[in-house]
Amino acid sequence: MVGLAAQNAFNDKAAQFFLIPLAAWLVIQSGAGGGGNMKYILGALIVAPFILLSPLAGWLSDRFSKTWVLRAGMVLQLVVLVMITFSVFLQNLSIGIFGFFLLAVQSTLLSPAKKGLVKEMVGSERLGFASGVLEMASVLAICVGQIVSGFWFDSRLAVSQDGWDAALTPLMIITVMAIPAVLFSWSLKYYPSPSSRPFKAKILWEHVGQLGDLFKDRRLKWAGLGVSFFWFFGGFINLAAVQLAEELTGGGQGFGSEMAWFLAAASGGIVLGGVIGSLSCRRNIELGLVPIGCLLTFLGCVLMAMSPLDSIWLKIWMIFTGAGAAIFLVPLNAHFQDVCDPNKRGRILAGLNLLDCLAGAGAVAFQLLLSKLGVSMAGQFLSMAALCLIVTGFSTKLLPQHFIRFTMLSVLRIFYRQKVLHAERMPESGGVLLVPNHVTYIDAFILTAASPRPIRFLMHDSYFEKDGILRHFVKLFDTVPISAHKAKEAIAIAAEAVAEGSVVCIFPEGQLTRSGAMNELKRGFEMIARKAKCPVMPVYMDGLWGSIFSYERGRMFKKIPYSVPYGVTVAWGEPILPRIASSVAVRKALHQLSSESIEMRDILVHPSRLLAKKFELLDGDKNAFTAMLDEVKAMNDGQQRALITNALQVAESPAFSKRGVIVVDSKDETALIFAIGLPLVHQVRVLLADEYTSVSHLEEWNLTFPVEAYIGGESLRLKVAKLHPNEGIFYHTGGLLDHDADVPCYPVGVLNGKVIALSTEHPNAVTTTNQFQAGWKEGSVGRLLPGFAYEDGDFEHLKISSIVFGVDGDNQVETRATMDVEGFLYL
Repeated sequence: MVGLAAQNAFNDKAAQFFLIPLAAWLVIQSGAGGGGNMKYILGALIVAPFILLSPLAGWLSDRFSKTWVLRAGMVLQLVVLVMITFSVFLQNLSIGIFGFFLLAVQSTLLSPAKKGLVKEMVGSERLGFASGVLEMASVLAICVGQIVSGFWFDSRLAVSQDGWDAALTPLMIITVMAIPAVLFSWSLKYYPSPSSRPFKAKILWEHVGQLGDLFKDRRLKWAGLGVSFFWFFGGFINLAAVQLAEELTGGGQGFGSEMAWFLAAASGGIVLGGVIGSLSCRRNIELGLVPIGCLLTFLGCVLMAMSPLDSIWLKIWMIFTGAGAAIFLVPLNAHFQDVCDPNKRGRILAGLNLLDCLAGAGAVAFQLLLSKLGVSMAGQFLSMAALCLIVTGFSTKLLPQHFIRFTMLSVLRIFYRQKVLHAERMPESGGVLLVPNHVTYIDAFILTAASPRPIRFLMHDSYFEKDGILRHFVKLFDTVPISAHKAKEAIAIAAEAVAEGSVVCIFPEGQLTRSGAMNELKRGFEMIARKAKCPVMPVYMDGLWGSIFSYERGRMFKKIPYSVPYGVTVAWGEPILPRIASSVAVRKALHQLSSESIEMRDILVHPSRLLAKKFELLDGDKNAFTAMLDEVKAMNDGQQRALITNALQVAESPAFSKRGVIVVDSKDETALIFAIGLPLVHQVRVLLADEYTSVSHLEEWNLTFPVEAYIGGESLRLKVAKLHPNEGIFYHTGGLLDHDADVPCYPVGVLNGKVIALSTEHPNAVTTTNQFQAGWKEGSVGRLLPGFAYEDGDFEHLKISSIVFGVDGDNQVETRATMDVEGFLYL
């Protein structure tokens, strides 16, 4: 479809733009000088069929299969190209100009069917990207046709000095090229007609009615006016390119090439902007691009006005201006098609074509008026800049939410590199209740950037009562106000928002994690889902712990980022039916998603490269350290990946600060994780102890290095307990808890030599509103670490799974254990 549309557009414009320099050459030969008004006559002939025949085009697209309309259009183009070629052979410009007009007729009749086929082929989800690709392929083909014809005509004219001869052979080649397009159109899939409306004469003057259909819907009206402004701008630039070429060459030798250079600059910019717009809309239709694109167009026009006509900078700024215009167009065009009623799509698209052509006619009149008034090209560019500035302001006022959202998310993507898993699981329509984990203050933006649909967030109504920018911000983004003190009312309001068909997000933890692990999931979401009768969709965000917006390092904001950009994975879970959506089911689903997400970390792609990095033991048993390092390097990729993954899971805990100093028992079953894996992923520095390490040696380390943690079993703990003073914490791999000791001791959950849980001190409250979060519990080895999935086994058994347990597909281990509502594991 893209290739067919592109070739049709190329043939059309190449033929037309051979006639323009030919007409200019004939005017020069007649002794009139310059190009006269021919460019305005031809410009009017291009838009006239759209104005006169748009209703008929819309009826054809609705009444007959769009596939058959497309095929008939390709045949008509071939016939007209034969006519134009024959007119040049006869040296009869009148017949050629009539053919020029018929090509515009063919484009008019074909346009609604071509655009209408896009959504039928790809649906709404990929419409933004597909529409952008099709539109930009057509624009590119139009531009290439215009540019090639100018250079081709000039090169042949320089040899033959005969305009008729310069145009004849290229037109013959273009005509032959149209034959494969006709044949290819028969390979397109057949799509039946959505309407059986018979033809009536009044169809021919349904312009007002079709525009009425378009203007009845506010979304269609403003999107249509925006699209038509692009074509107004495009018509102006085309005529400006012709006038610039005339002023530089007098309309004689070199006119075609000079015109082609200007058109190439504008076209190149449009293609560049189209690519940027299409990529930006590959997940969602980003209407926030509209004011940004128009602002770029305004700046480009101002810069063109400041450039000399013979300067390369004029062409450079024309590229910039064209890019801005295309960025403006892509989301508007996709949005228009997406919100268009399928049963009226042909009529409405025909109405849009009419609007576009009225804009094109307006561009011809606008440029002709400025030219007749003697306004210089600089003045013309400034006039267009003024119009662009008005449209920029108006579009920003109409789309403030989209503009601010897109701007903020664009900045966000600079600092956070996102990967998205299973976005296709999001239902295309209907109410959905999202229940994600909560790690940072920017979680809402991370989710918004990754979501296929707009999200409404629940927010305490106190924010709506505050004065200043925050109040306007929360209203602008359609957040759902709920009371922190009226639970039943809050549930009813949230359920109503979901029942309306919105995607609503609630953070079931009710607070940010200060431990890196999930807190208890409050059950309010269960009542919202059942009241709204909507599915619950778990969402897990991995990689945010350590961000400056998280509580990692015991504080927010006042810390230096570890890296820019920061890697984040957003994983969308399977929707859960409301009757079975419980906090237990959601916690299991979130842990499953965390297990999938952690495997997406970039650091796990090539573990051997990570091991190739040079790092050294700070002090201790160097022979044991060398043996451990050799053991890890001898592992296969899967085993190395398992080790590094477990180290990443441990690093999600606040127990070990980056570049901190830890003492590790070399004989402990977890030694490889803490002495090799953790330094690789978290840059901790290791002091390696063994059974021969004395208390005095430990005291020397404690005085020399800022030791913050000790990892090992009972033998090492008994030695550490004799150290005074000591501000470190002991993490006991045997599961011992003694939080009141001089050296506090917290248990580590170990299963098959892997660390699956970790207890810590209770995280400090950073603000007065922070709720208590437990770091340890009596009888528990700590919260199950992120990256582990689990499911219930037999009585008081859990099946815990992760790639850390198996490298050959069997990655599940069953153990006698239970878990409480806060995620604490009891082995």
